[in-house]
Amino acid sequence: MKIGLGAAFGDSPYRDISFLKDFAQTAEAVGFNSLWFPEHVVFFRKYDSDYPYKPDGDFPWGERTGLYDPLLACAVAACATTTLRFGTSVLVVPERPALLAAKELMTLDHICDGRFEFGAGLGWSEEEYAALGVTWEKRGKRFDEYLDAMKLVWKESPANFQGEFVNFEGVLLDPKPLTAGGPPILIGGNSNVALRRAVRLGDGWYGVWMGDEDIRPVIEKLHEFLAEAGLSPDDGFRIKLTMPLPFDVSIDFVCEKAEVLRGLGIHEFVPSLPITSRDTARQLREWAEALGVRD
Repeated sequence: MKIGLGAAFGDSPYRDISFLKDFAQTAEAVGFNSLWFPEHVVFFRKYDSDYPYKPDGDFPWGERTGLYDPLLACAVAACATTTLRFGTSVLVVPERPALLAAKELMTLDHICDGRFEFGAGLGWSEEEYAALGVTWEKRGKRFDEYLDAMKLVWKESPANFQGEFVNFEGVLLDPKPLTAGGPPILIGGNSNVALRRAVRLGDGWYGVWMGDEDIRPVIEKLHEFLAEAGLSPDDGFRIKLTMPLPFDVSIDFVCEKAEVLRGLGIHEFVPSLPITSRDTARQLREWAEALGVRD
């Protein structure tokens, strides 16, 4: 099992672009496989929407509302590294016009020299949709159409598409992605609907585990849906899991969860480790050693 890192940047003056470059370079040097960037375009002091991965529905980041755009952050980190992979954790697809997102992701695939994986999700904040002028209703169908349209323009020129939310004819979107067919799409979400969508539309699944609940039933359900579709993780379907973590988490806790995931056949574990802007290199080395990233 590979080990990546989830990390947010821009949430304090110390976690700026310079820090992002240093962080990515050190993560690569000590052996982490990848670096994943979360997305929220805007935040709110109060949410009526429930965060789906906590029983109480509370937004888990409190007052931390600073966050760089994940695509631009990936580009910066890619230019500072040579082997580290990158991903979005996850890009809220319906909030960006499909063709604009296709252009940005194609460009990022070139910048990253094929080291980018497209974590794609529906999001959970109705407030954010409203602020961006995007209708919350039928967001699942919009998501599906957007992905289909992106895949089409990454392969065909000219491209034609007719749907409920996306319509175009004779579109030329060039150059094509460096990765044939476009960057791998990993669809986020732990619900049965999200798991089925990952099997139907994605190249993999990017789940969330808070660490307290039993993740086994979700993994078992994913394997069930894969089998129904005649697919297998051995066929190249990527199974990855991220874990948001508090700053007081212990190394033993994270290592224990990593062992659980190894036993479940997860391809990559992406914890958001409590690494501060002080003595960052030492912390990354210690976590890398504890998690056995070079194993």
